[in-house]
Amino acid sequence: MTEFFTVVVLHMFAVMSPGPDFFLVSRQSIRYGRKIALWTAGGIGTGILFHSGFAVTGMLIILSSNDFYLLVLKFICSFYLIYLGLTSLLNVSNFDDDITNKEKWGRAGGFTIGLITNITNIKALLFFISLFGIVLSSSSNSSLMLYGVYMAVMTFVWFASVSYIFTSNIFKKKFLKFFGVFEKFLGLALVIIALQILLSEFI
Repeated sequence: MTEFFTVVVLHMFAVMSPGPDFFLVSRQSIRYGRKIALWTAGGIGTGILFHSGFAVTGMLIILSSNDFYLLVLKFICSFYLIYLGLTSLLNVSNFDDDITNKEKWGRAGGFTIGLITNITNIKALLFFISLFGIVLSSSSNSSLMLYGVYMAVMTFVWFASVSYIFTSNIFKKKFLKFFGVFEKFLGLALVIIALQILLSEFI
């Protein structure tokens, strides 16, 4: 029971701390609406399953000890986040038009962007190495997988809640005229996070 409580607390702090996933879901909510944001949250939750699977099989430890792999992952993550951030910063289209035509983006696109962002998230990789490699080193693989499923579900629940907040009628009524500013801020945040990841490799 103590072990499960440890998982709950550590995961809660990790998932609720602002990072690429949070800014991405917020951006998706503002730009494309609730449905696409929910699919993005689903992609992020599925990414957690990937990290869990690699951690349980021991592949995560092997991959994390490979400097070349980490370097490649950092570059992929950074440039992808920069691309998403610049898309928001340079986007001048109307929000109503985007939400009306959101099918052009598609559910699969929303899911994929969440999945890629989470899988390439260096912070998520390091979190699972610490959690499964140290805190839960005495657990069986079946227990670790159950913890992975729990964290994937709760990750989806958290980011789904974020999407509901950003797309709620109350939020829209109060902040709709600031949506353009919000999107620019979220885009800038993604670019800053990407630059921090890149700079950490050379500093």
